[in-house]
Amino acid sequence: MQIGVISPQDWGLPVAQLTGDRTLDGLGIRVTELEQRIQHCLYDWLPRHFNADAGAFHGFYSALQKRLEPPQTVNLIAPWLLLAAYDRWQDEALLEMARRAADWFYEHFVISHPMSVVIGGVRESLPDGALWTKFAAEYALLAAGLYRRTGDRIALARALQSGGFLIQAGRHSFAPRYDTRQETWRASGWQSFGRVVEAFLELAELTGETRWQERALQWGEFGLTLQAEDGGLYLIDGEYFNTDIAADELRAFTFLYELSGQGRFLAAAGHFADWLLARQRPDGAWPLTIDRDSNVVVATVGPGDMPNIAIALLRLHAVTGQGRYLEAARLALRYSLSVQIVPGGIHPYADDPQAAWGFWSWDPPYDYTVSGDQATHHIRGLWFLLDYLASREG
Repeated sequence: MQIGVISPQDWGLPVAQLTGDRTLDGLGIRVTELEQRIQHCLYDWLPRHFNADAGAFHGFYSALQKRLEPPQTVNLIAPWLLLAAYDRWQDEALLEMARRAADWFYEHFVISHPMSVVIGGVRESLPDGALWTKFAAEYALLAAGLYRRTGDRIALARALQSGGFLIQAGRHSFAPRYDTRQETWRASGWQSFGRVVEAFLELAELTGETRWQERALQWGEFGLTLQAEDGGLYLIDGEYFNTDIAADELRAFTFLYELSGQGRFLAAAGHFADWLLARQRPDGAWPLTIDRDSNVVVATVGPGDMPNIAIALLRLHAVTGQGRYLEAARLALRYSLSVQIVPGGIHPYADDPQAAWGFWSWDPPYDYTVSGDQATHHIRGLWFLLDYLASREG
């Protein structure tokens, strides 16, 4: 399979052609119902969260307060869903919405001034904030995804620009962030080497230049040094595991094994995946934060992280054939379906049209918010599972 992140078609998988009366193994839902849920999310729920005047998605919707948050960093991830949907349905309106949201994000969050040595860096907040390596990698992936689908050379230039920021982060001991106020690189923070590996591999695919692969391997080597003896990756200040920085790291190790054939990357992927499986709850979810001593620090679930981890487990299953990874992915995606707000269902605010067909940002709901980036991971995860299983059956 090809290496990619945004869509199952990036893996070279054809779109699944499934019969409507079939019940999907492990998910307990018929194909027709699942397709309806996805269609409602894309065409009913998501447009209500897009501000057409601004050309950007609202940050989130609070069902409790009946309030839409102004556009912010959600526009880094929400366009991924539109790109994946375009791959399936060839809907140009969705592609245009993705382009507008990506442009809005670039204009508000990406450093673009030519005099800046951290050009291509991505702010964590407005009007100012630290520049995060993990956000720059995600933006490089978004811009590269747009270029793949549109051929827009500006998108490619922006992807390469953020790739340049990642090079600078690597030169400064693989720094996770740049402090704009002190004008210095910081070693503390959220260390997300996996997203950088994915970004570099995507740039290698687009440009045909091996230097990007070499840099991906360097970051992968660094990632190996971060893995604990128990197999876990405690990437917040070297102390805490968090589900937000789990999927990309697992995918990165797997991709690097496929690229290089070096068994140590596959061993690291398997060790981390088994660590995850040992901590997966019966409902398919993982707690948000765990410390190095295996204490659950935050038992609340970040639901969108579950399908993202499932996608990584599917890729590892494709490489190893180990059934436990496929079953864990199925269980995680079954959990995904449980946090979608279906009208007439069990969820609070199911009759609120701004909330209905979206996915809760937290479980338990905590602040009763829904956002575009959450839906992005859930829907993409379900599509990855459908297309992956169909390719194996075919």
